[in-house]
Amino acid sequence: MHPMKITQKQMNIAKEAVNRPDMRFTNLYSLLHWSDWMRAAAKSVLARPGSMTAGIDSATRESFNTSFERQITDLVRELKTRIYRPQPVRRVYIPKGKNSKRPLGIPALRDRIVQEALRMVLDPIYESDFQPHSYGFRKERRTMDAIAVIMPQFNQGVKRYYVIEGDLKSYFDTVHHRKLLSILKRRIADKKIIELVHLFLKAGVMEDGFFTRSESGVPQGGVISPLLANVYLNEFDKWAEQKWHSLGAYERSKIRKTGRGTYQMVCYADDFVIVSNDTIEGVRRTKEEVKHFLEKELFLTLSEEKTKITHVNKGFDFLGYHIQRCRPEGRWVVHLRPTEKSILRIKSKIKEMTSSRWVHLPEVDRLKTLNTVVRGWCEYYKHTSLQDDLEQISRYAWHRYHGWLLRKFKGSRKQQLIRDKTKVVDNRSRWFATLKENGNVKTVHQWLPSPKELRRSKYRQKGRNGFEHPYLNISLITKDYPMGSKAPPAYIYKVTAISVRKGGTPIDMYERKTRVKVRDGLKCRKCGSTKRLQVHHRKGIKSHRMKDLITLCYMCHLEVTKEKYRQKRIV
Repeated sequence: MHPMKITQKQMNIAKEAVNRPDMRFTNLYSLLHWSDWMRAAAKSVLARPGSMTAGIDSATRESFNTSFERQITDLVRELKTRIYRPQPVRRVYIPKGKNSKRPLGIPALRDRIVQEALRMVLDPIYESDFQPHSYGFRKERRTMDAIAVIMPQFNQGVKRYYVIEGDLKSYFDTVHHRKLLSILKRRIADKKIIELVHLFLKAGVMEDGFFTRSESGVPQGGVISPLLANVYLNEFDKWAEQKWHSLGAYERSKIRKTGRGTYQMVCYADDFVIVSNDTIEGVRRTKEEVKHFLEKELFLTLSEEKTKITHVNKGFDFLGYHIQRCRPEGRWVVHLRPTEKSILRIKSKIKEMTSSRWVHLPEVDRLKTLNTVVRGWCEYYKHTSLQDDLEQISRYAWHRYHGWLLRKFKGSRKQQLIRDKTKVVDNRSRWFATLKENGNVKTVHQWLPSPKELRRSKYRQKGRNGFEHPYLNISLITKDYPMGSKAPPAYIYKVTAISVRKGGTPIDMYERKTRVKVRDGLKCRKCGSTKRLQVHHRKGIKSHRMKDLITLCYMCHLEVTKEKYRQKRIV
């Protein structure tokens, strides 16, 4: 099956789903028999960074690629003969806030590939059914699309000033399996597909060598989990659509004349807010109605501590943003700002990066990684209202780097370091550092959120007249499934300047890579490109010597790596 045929098949499924809302699909399982369908799913999974993380079988991208075709053949054969059984997910815990951790279930790599193949079958159907006010884990939708819908609700014309901040208690762990399967059966008549979903739900969890059965919930970390979570919560979305969003202008005006208010809900996966121009008593009644529906129909529980009714003048947090109506210059405006939690987190990261434990690093490496962190955070918040929120972080980084230099060069004077190691670039004083290698010189300047370096703008609301169906447009089908990030990119909190692995990666590896790029003239040794440069290990990770490292652009690096794995499979 050619890739275009896969795309065309998904488009045909989506068309049927749109044109026949009550249709129950049959003969879907046969798509999993196609080796090309499974191969496309495998390539999608292996292209993601998570493919380097193993499940309980210890398989990663590298080991899978050594026997790629054999493993695809085995998966297709097991699915055809229906002897395929998913393995339990590996339970790990990742930090959540300062003192808590969140459980994450990591399926085996081969199970992730089957889940992706299953998602490729189901997503075109359910994307046709999802409501327009739902934004999480959906193609061509992001957090700012949800925020852009909320912001106009607080203006003088609409006056929806009360906010119900919805928070579902342990949502991914409490999805009711029988209820979820019954919802799926309304659209899927293929019993084999339902049975496969059931197998994934009941796969169980392996933690510290002990197996635990899965009685409820979908594991956070599974490829199919975001789609199943959306399918389940779509029942809540449909309830809100029928109760509030489907009302016309005339019906809304009649409600307002009786002294009651209208409502608007915006969802992003398991996070949602409901805004209203009703009285506080009416909003409290609505909160109880929402609570009753979720408990009786979906067996879900609202967190009493986190589900609050807030006036927009006091402000509330949603998807990493703080939204508040205020009157700074004599007129009411609604400000969109980073949350206090996000500001404290980025400052904590900058503080850790400029602590005494890193004084051994070269200035170029420290300044580059500092730029990566500050720029990544500012890019996420470039659509916020106040420039000073971003400048606050860059100022903090400026002073922390100054303190790091004082610790690195003990005995130096503050003003002398400022004179020697700062330059005025674009009318802004910045730190700079240089690195020399084989006569080539690399100079790094501190990145600042200036108008030239960061294009700030008000985010233009998309989907005002409805979003385009992602499976009815070929250019959108080929885009990867979104991960649904609700915060600045995770990599900026993981950046340090070294990469210490069990394999014995040198502590100065980051510096070596920088020196290799400077040595090679900051261009690809294969095609001469100067964009997206990476460092390639010619002898694999067994040798980290500079003579065994070369600079390649992203595309050349990809091509060289693919050729390497192709040769391994032939052998």
